[in-house]
Amino acid sequence: MNNFKITTLASACLMTACVLTSAMAAAPIPMGWYLELNGGRSKVTNVSYAPGSSLSNSGIGWNLNGGYKFMPFCAAELGYTQYASTSSKINGVKIATATYYSYDLALKPILPVSDTGAELFAKLGIAYLNSNVKAANASYASANGITVSTGSHNTTRYYFGLGADYYFIPAAAVNLQWQRAQGNNQTGNLNLYSIGLSYLFG
Repeated sequence: MNNFKITTLASACLMTACVLTSAMAAAPIPMGWYLELNGGRSKVTNVSYAPGSSLSNSGIGWNLNGGYKFMPFCAAELGYTQYASTSSKINGVKIATATYYSYDLALKPILPVSDTGAELFAKLGIAYLNSNVKAANASYASANGITVSTGSHNTTRYYFGLGADYYFIPAAAVNLQWQRAQGNNQTGNLNLYSIGLSYLFG
């Protein structure tokens, strides 16, 4: 009986060690290069391309990021975001359309949530924003004395974001995040609310 108890205890200890080893192997890789692809809803705010016009300011956008995770608590990231096109109307008549994109360079502080594989993060940096505005109904605008601010507009200003991700295997994570490229009254503020996947290279 004593031998049986000893054998059982040894087996239990061995199984526990195996489970702990497996759990440690499932922890996120602490550092390395990574790629991240996100898609979701984009929104443009704080811009008008003609006095008295209304802007259809949301749609589908996407984002591609590449970066380096120095440690579990910090990464640096370079990103490109394509936002949904918008249209500007007066009295139901479309007078302009616009397309948008931005590049960003950001520092990414990270807060791991214990050993769950989950992380909270923020992003803070600079972004180059571009909007390209085209007239959609020049004859209507001219007949009604409407001046449309057409052309390519760009600026370099602040970039920031918040999010969370979860490593479902050691090198791959799913994430939810919000990011904003802070522009001016010609480019607008460019927002993206997204879900995505990232892969961390060892």
